[in-house]
Amino acid sequence: MVLGIETSHEHGSLGLSREDQLVGEVLFSTELGPGERLLPALESLLALNAVTKDQIELIAVARGPGSFTSLRIGMAVGKGLAHALGLPIVGVPTMDTYAEKVSFLSGKICVVLPDRRDLVYYALYEGTTQMTTERSSSIHALCEELSHSSAFCVGPGAERHRPLLERVARVAPAALNQPSGALVALIGAARFRHTQRDELWTLEPLYVHHPFASDSEVERS
Repeated sequence: MVLGIETSHEHGSLGLSREDQLVGEVLFSTELGPGERLLPALESLLALNAVTKDQIELIAVARGPGSFTSLRIGMAVGKGLAHALGLPIVGVPTMDTYAEKVSFLSGKICVVLPDRRDLVYYALYEGTTQMTTERSSSIHALCEELSHSSAFCVGPGAERHRPLLERVARVAPAALNQPSGALVALIGAARFRHTQRDELWTLEPLYVHHPFASDSEVERS
């Protein structure tokens, strides 16, 4: 039984998987405080699926990039559970979960996550293979880059900037741009099977610094 925690942006998600099958998933808003919403959401997820904390065998937590505060809270809860229950923990790049949703498509996939104001994080994939590192730029610069390719855009950043992106690229339906704790759990389980695990005290969010952001603006990872 794997618990997946995704709190990268304004909507969070918790999911349970077992033997590569979805057990359950809940979505919740982090806008009014991810710390206040996450633990009640976890209790609801466990209760709805008749699962106890003692049945969880692995913690998978989204690493971002994303909201600094939300990511840190999700990471802290994941680490706390792993420590209290004596469980291994695996960090999952947030972009991988969105690429997984549309991995059946051929051609380039551009995962777009929201940053401050008109800034976004993005990376290019082919299937589930990441072709570029995570980058940060303005949405206008990304649109210019995508105008020379035929990438399919997915992710909450793609949803936020849909009107601009649809001028130069195809954008995934809104349902595919929602976070998925279940996918975090499934990807985390696959990584763990391939002997990938993280150290509890050194696992940190994935930071992507925008080259034009001032130090006072770096409120996000």
